Amino acid sequence: MNKVGKQVNFDAKKQISIFNNLSLLLFKSFIKEPKSIIFMIVVPIFFNIMFFFIMGGKYGQTPGTEKFAILFAYTLLPCMTCLTLLAPAVVEWKNSVFLKRIDITGIRKSVFIAALWLVYLIAGIVSFIIMMLFNIIFSEILNAMSVEKANTLIKLMGNIHWGYFLLSMVLITLTSIALATMFGGIFSSSGSSQGMIMMVYFFSIFLSGIMLPPEIFETSKGMIIFTYFIPHKYGVFLFLYATRGWNNGGWDNPFNKHYEIKFDDTGKPTPGDFIGQDFTSTWQPIIGAILILAAIFTITTFTFKWSAKK
Repeated sequence: MNKVGKQVNFDAKKQISIFNNLSLLLFKSFIKEPKSIIFMIVVPIFFNIMFFFIMGGKYGQTPGTEKFAILFAYTLLPCMTCLTLLAPAVVEWKNSVFLKRIDITGIRKSVFIAALWLVYLIAGIVSFIIMMLFNIIFSEILNAMSVEKANTLIKLMGNIHWGYFLLSMVLITLTSIALATMFGGIFSSSGSSQGMIMMVYFFSIFLSGIMLPPEIFETSKGMIIFTYFIPHKYGVFLFLYATRGWNNGGWDNPFNKHYEIKFDDTGKPTPGDFIGQDFTSTWQPIIGAILILAAIFTITTFTFKWSAKK
């Protein structure tokens, strides 16, 4: 029994050591790649500015909303761009000797995937913080230049539910990383991988509730049901609950509770019949996001290929 116990301890220490060394190797690979800064910071800031000027004014005119509150959702963009950065990187590694050398050492796929997820999770969190700081400064500058004053992000942050805020950000980042790892591990062609990832990326940023408020596009029961098949929806709705749920009774907020839009005789839009509700309790999106992550991790462990060659 003592020998068995020592062997288990030895294996555990060995696996931890391998995990740490592999994480360090992947981290060095990440910071040496110029595309990391472009995809995790430059591209999100570009989309952030562009869509704020497209949607910011309209969003602020919606009853019960604040003009700059939409910037909260835009801070999630770096968490999403992990998709477009990681998947091509995995395909490139498969076409080079990088993954082949790792495979030769006998490292388990599950250990490699876990280390990869950890490195990109940290990168996503750091990029999220940078985006948050940028949007805080951005909202202050715009408000100072505007004639009509509004509550900036600093003032709105006092109403955030910070626990759900941080949890949702982690879940969204992990969902992006998980999808990127799965598709990158399956595809051998960079073009095929990029095509699939870009399709998932644009579906996610527009129909999960990040770039467009859900009350804008969830105008039918069928559309609500369709969005359940978007993996990011669960984490994003938890994020919206953390940043908007305080405004109008938690899950009774317009981002979650949908009505038909009708117009009166003057052409003014008014709420019609009740269509449906995405979630009724906080545990639902949390469990949904965790189950999706567990399923993707399991699938990736079995389908991940070390080499692009068949």
